[in-house]
Amino acid sequence: MIRSSTGVLVLTALLAAATASTATAKPAAESGKASVARIDKTRIDATLGNFVKSNQLVGVSALVFQDGQEAYFGAFGLADREAGRAMARNTLVQIYSMTKPVTGAALMTLYDAGKFQLDDPVAKYLPEFANVRVYAGKDVNGQPILQAPRRAITIRDLLRHTSGMWGSADTGPIADMYKKADPDNFNNTLAEEV
Repeated sequence: MIRSSTGVLVLTALLAAATASTATAKPAAESGKASVARIDKTRIDATLGNFVKSNQLVGVSALVFQDGQEAYFGAFGLADREAGRAMARNTLVQIYSMTKPVTGAALMTLYDAGKFQLDDPVAKYLPEFANVRVYAGKDVNGQPILQAPRRAITIRDLLRHTSGMWGSADTGPIADMYKKADPDNFNNTLAEEV
């Protein structure tokens, strides 16, 4: 993955908005099926390109599949400003918060199929979460007190971001433990990061 001091923004949400506002309708089939919106490549190119030209973004790329085929790909600006490397089809980027709606939609598809319940404990599927501990202050020596939570973390908690998991930007004793564990290190496996 690429880390740059200037950062690289990937606007998946922009793509959805641009597709919706620039799509042209395909005539409905005789069978009465709903029409399918088609991608207006020129307008998406202009929208994404303008974000780079106006210095709102250093680099951006978008890929759209429709009906099982690639309907659009565009890359604009730089993947790494300091190295002068252009954004390309094979540029790896961190998308951060956009993983939330994608994962949420995938999970709700599985929920609709009856594969889990929202109040199932996460540990039912990821046993590593069976013995989580929560911060409960410091002992007389100033060391953190960690105890079992009042209840297990559920899938519902994960979906609404109320699981109590700590992030690297936070401060305090938990942040110190988080930084020491270094779960975001690119050399960690997914299992190590979790």
